[in-house]
Amino acid sequence: MFNLVVSTGRRKEGLCVEELRYVADLVGYTIENTWYTGFDGLVTAKVNGDPIEFCRKVKELVLSQQYIPRFILKIVPILKVVNTDLKEIKENAVELAHNMIKDNETYRIDVRKRGVQFHRMDVIEPIAKQIRRKVRLENPDKILHIEIFPSKTGLAVFREEDVFSLLKITTFTQTS
Repeated sequence: MFNLVVSTGRRKEGLCVEELRYVADLVGYTIENTWYTGFDGLVTAKVNGDPIEFCRKVKELVLSQQYIPRFILKIVPILKVVNTDLKEIKENAVELAHNMIKDNETYRIDVRKRGVQFHRMDVIEPIAKQIRRKVRLENPDKILHIEIFPSKTGLAVFREEDVFSLLKITTFTQTS
């Protein structure tokens, strides 16, 4: 099952997968498998090891200017994959949140859905009701991230800086 969601340009998925394997090798990881999602500019992958740490290493690589990706635009780490079923998503998201968001930390829920008819609030509301933590939409301590695809859904809890975003890095380095 996947533990990364990787964004690239339209019709650049094959080049992105090649580059992802190369970048993983540069930072001491291996991409065990990749899958085309059926959505333009989006692939999923399985990296050996911690996907959050992998994203951090890729960010460090780019910030050091040792390698600048041409096709990898964004990498979102995924900690758990479940069937795309509202009940199963809710149960697992709540459990993950309780395990990874401390009582004194703030959070927000991000939902990315593709090819499904769910409304965002049908996903967010039942989960948020079960999480007894303070919500902060701007600059929360943690993000409960939900990536919904037609058959599988990826869940993760991370800090905003744990996502690799080429655009944010290049914007940051240009303003520094």
